[in-house]
Amino acid sequence: MTGPVPSFVHEGVPTRIVFGLGSRHGLADELDRLGLSQVLLIASGSSRDAANELAGILDHRLTWRVDGVRQHVPAELAAEVTQDATRVGADGVVTLGGGSAVGLGKAVAVSGLPLVALPTTYSGSEMTAFWGVTTAGHKEVRRNSQVLPKTVLYDPELTFGLPPLVTAASGMNALAHCLEALWAAGASPISAPWALDGARALCEAVPAAVAEPWDPKVRSRALVGACQAGLALATAGTGLHHKLCHVLGGRYDMPHAETHAALLPHVVGFNEPVLGALAARMAIAVGSGRASTGVHDLAVRMGLTMELSELGMPESGIAEVAAEVAASPPANPRPLDEAALRSLLRSAWEGDSPG
Repeated sequence: MTGPVPSFVHEGVPTRIVFGLGSRHGLADELDRLGLSQVLLIASGSSRDAANELAGILDHRLTWRVDGVRQHVPAELAAEVTQDATRVGADGVVTLGGGSAVGLGKAVAVSGLPLVALPTTYSGSEMTAFWGVTTAGHKEVRRNSQVLPKTVLYDPELTFGLPPLVTAASGMNALAHCLEALWAAGASPISAPWALDGARALCEAVPAAVAEPWDPKVRSRALVGACQAGLALATAGTGLHHKLCHVLGGRYDMPHAETHAALLPHVVGFNEPVLGALAARMAIAVGSGRASTGVHDLAVRMGLTMELSELGMPESGIAEVAAEVAASPPANPRPLDEAALRSLLRSAWEGDSPG
């Protein structure tokens, strides 16, 4: 056996995972197990029918309901909902939806309320302690174990109605979690298998879910991949890709998952030359000769927009974002400077294929 002796720190995620078709019907039992009797329900606008069903399951435990969330969690919305939770005496928070619903739930949970999440997309953020709010065009992301859900109920049936392009973009968001978790500062032999297996699951199942949106097997496999993506990112941490996405989202209110999809091939392509054997493992997981081109081709096949210019980023943002990130660069396997960032962002802005 060759190679260096590993040295790492691993902190596990203390979240109970309940997975299975119809698992949402056990929500009341999970709340009773946690001793929660007056909960706030936060649901995305697209999940209204499922939220109505959950309201019936919650019965007397539902004390307040918020329908409709906003991406990037505006600070004023987080403050308003937190005040509502205090006013009605809520002792817990339940979220139903994708990353925006979970994000708002975390912003409330940081006040001390336990969180229970029912994901309807593949963001995977329900498995991480990262949370953030946006103020005056600046998205600040923090890490606090208090925002981790006490329980996540993964019910593939909640993803059956997810539109094809939302399925595709959400899956690419989760894939970004997997790939960045492989080179992030906290990457370890514990997190890497989650990241690689999650990437493999997502690359196989998400296109199948786009083609066959009501297939329970592919929806379940994609949801398992999303959970693995969140677990990997939760332990390894974030890096250049997420930093760029957060800056772009905060500055220009760009669609979160679609921005991940358009930017990911270029960040992967930037780091590939210095990743050595890891680049080969990534390529195998993605199912391509190179991970960067494989990720790009996958997104294109699923019909996603690959030009940041089409997603709301002005051309002036190339220099602006490069300067902001270069001024406070994240940990990254390849050294960063403003010129390199401008080149990367230019390619993503124009929608070029990496390399």
